[in-house]
Amino acid sequence: MKRYGLLVMAVLMLAGCATPRLTNSEMVTLVEQFVADESLERDHTISAFRLDSYAELSDEYLILRSSPMRHYLVKLVPRCNEIAFAPGILLHRRFGNSLSEGTDFIYTPDSLPFRCYINKIYPLTREQHDMLREQIKAEVKELELKEQQLEGEEAAES
Repeated sequence: MKRYGLLVMAVLMLAGCATPRLTNSEMVTLVEQFVADESLERDHTISAFRLDSYAELSDEYLILRSSPMRHYLVKLVPRCNEIAFAPGILLHRRFGNSLSEGTDFIYTPDSLPFRCYINKIYPLTREQHDMLREQIKAEVKELELKEQQLEGEEAAES
């Protein structure tokens, strides 16, 4: 019984420390609104592309970085939910060092033969990349504030 009590207490403590995160649909909406607001132009093929790092935004969107100044917002089809849990991604390119919509795909080592095809590529300037990051941070901060208000209201009712 003592173990059970400790387990319940540990779970409650961890739940209280959990960082708020936007849901997949909230993130997709935010990214698509950003694309529309910034009138981002698609680039169907990127030549001389070399993956340096990536950031998973949602099941549908990634930011791929090829150098400190070259960022690309990439839309994947179908949704690629295993990327969030993978230690890394692999990039399959049909033509050498270029990255193309429709033919190239991303997958994780554990997800073969499942492929997430690159549907759209939006080059981002450094400013656009930073602006998107700031919008995401602002949304998360707003979510944190809402959760704190709810916790305060629940504590006041108790």
